[in-house]
Amino acid sequence: MLDYYNKRLQEYEAIYAKPERQADLNALLARLQTDVSSREVLELACGTGWWTERLAAHASSWTATDADPGALDIVKLKAIQGLSASKTLNAYQPSVSTPVDCVFAAHWYSHLRLDERCIFFRSVHGCLKPGGRLIMLDNTFVSGSSTEISRTDIEGNTYQTRKLKDGSLHEVLKNFPDHQQLAASAKPYFGNIEFDNVLTLPTIYYWYASMEKL
Repeated sequence: MLDYYNKRLQEYEAIYAKPERQADLNALLARLQTDVSSREVLELACGTGWWTERLAAHASSWTATDADPGALDIVKLKAIQGLSASKTLNAYQPSVSTPVDCVFAAHWYSHLRLDERCIFFRSVHGCLKPGGRLIMLDNTFVSGSSTEISRTDIEGNTYQTRKLKDGSLHEVLKNFPDHQQLAASAKPYFGNIEFDNVLTLPTIYYWYASMEKL
């Protein structure tokens, strides 16, 4: 999957330009700017920094991380206000030497296999100070807008076949969890779990989750 995202770097942010998603993105940004305010934030799988450049200035510190050095090169070129540091980090099992009070991950959870979710939550738990928060957002599946599911494996993981501008096709793991699935994986390590889309955030194309370290 890293190879796919490296090849996609120059078209990575096109998805955020879709007209029908602008209201959702504005609602998410308003919520996030409040939720990360004055926090020390570790961002996982930052990609080219679309969320970073819109949120970092609202935090007390912001460290953007990604497994792809090419993505981080783009982040650095943006000279993002409020960005404290950027570095490579394995988002599947993140670890830090100094815990932070907030971990943020956009469009990452959906790329975890079902059997990787508990390991992810355990690792993030270790990155947080007591009472720290994990904040995530990701896509909901919307027929006609989302890329269709092309395959489901024996464990229940779902996949999309994506086409880049160069014509190349790539199979990408893309799961779409519901509230119950997310909570079941997170509960050994997190409490006060909020999972919003239509009910409290007027979003159709994205879900938003926030939870507190136990």
